[in-house]
Amino acid sequence: MFGPIIHASARPSQLSFLDAPLRADASPLRDVVRRSARNVPGVYRMLGARGDVLYVGKSRQVRTRLLSYFRLPWPEHRHARLLRETAHIEWEESPSEFAALLRETRLIRAHLPTYNRRGARPLDKWWVIVVPQGPVPRLRVQRASAAADRRSGKVDTIIGPFAHKAPLVSAVRVLNDALGLRDCADRVPMILRDAGDFFADDPRYARTPACHRFETRRCLGPCVAACSHDEYRTQLTRARAFLDGECDTPRLELAREMAVASAGLAYERAGWLRDRLAALETLDGQLMRVREALQRPSFAYRLPSLFGADRLYLIRDGRVAAEAQLDDTDAIDRLLMLERTPVSRATALTVDALEELTLLEHWFRTRAEEQQRTAPSAHELLRH
Repeated sequence: MFGPIIHASARPSQLSFLDAPLRADASPLRDVVRRSARNVPGVYRMLGARGDVLYVGKSRQVRTRLLSYFRLPWPEHRHARLLRETAHIEWEESPSEFAALLRETRLIRAHLPTYNRRGARPLDKWWVIVVPQGPVPRLRVQRASAAADRRSGKVDTIIGPFAHKAPLVSAVRVLNDALGLRDCADRVPMILRDAGDFFADDPRYARTPACHRFETRRCLGPCVAACSHDEYRTQLTRARAFLDGECDTPRLELAREMAVASAGLAYERAGWLRDRLAALETLDGQLMRVREALQRPSFAYRLPSLFGADRLYLIRDGRVAAEAQLDDTDAIDRLLMLERTPVSRATALTVDALEELTLLEHWFRTRAEEQQRTAPSAHELLRH
């Protein structure tokens, strides 16, 4: 037996729900989709027998998209296998394609569905620098999708996104060397000088020349009690300042060393330093573009709705900060109040903001005509 179709609210937000037992024959699910779904923009969720979200998707034509799943070859196609695991399907209609895309992004972020993680995600083409939490963190280069996955560990800051991995890895290695930050694996035990006195007689914490970076003075040696917690955090703070565009010391130090090497006719070393300096300068140029994207002024975006009044979006710091339907005066007042609230300009991203930034960048870059629906302020759009 199928559950009833539930209309959770009047337009513009309309939710349909169907329920079926887990079975090899998916025709009952297909029949309800044929009967109830409409070809309008929307978001759909496929749930397992226990209510866990297996997959979140969006489409400009929800009915056509959902029915396409039932024509896929089984077991060759992963979405056909997904359908065999699906006990429930939910879908909700959206007032526009943009609204559906935004809703899909937020649902994936909230649920981290199994089949979304297995498949290709827009964030998989981007790379970021992450600054994890912990007493002795190391700068990491990760795929943006991995950094955004809250199960991958706690992250303080995300720097990016960047299009290419190799130059990013090279630049982060140079930055680590310049400031003495560790780049070893997480499994390597750390023992800072603060705690070293307690383990002075333990042979595991005796200083050994096992780490080439420590022996060549390119790492502070937090694994052999060669630095204190404060000393390491000071250098990490300097790395953050460089990434935020507030400190140029690592680049200036490399330039000074290169000049000294050239003056001493050490041309091989000068060439090596030149390559490292070029890596940092490339990173600095990329970081500048990221900061410019994050520090763009707030703007408003007005879209026609399939369900009545237009919708207004307030975008600031690379994400949708508020949205309201034009005939909802209370929501419009809240949006205008938020727009008047000053913000401190960001130089780095939170985990939650990463996906919306890439969504917005791609939306406006691939749809130039949508720029005509934007204005520097919501007041300006409301006058039209």
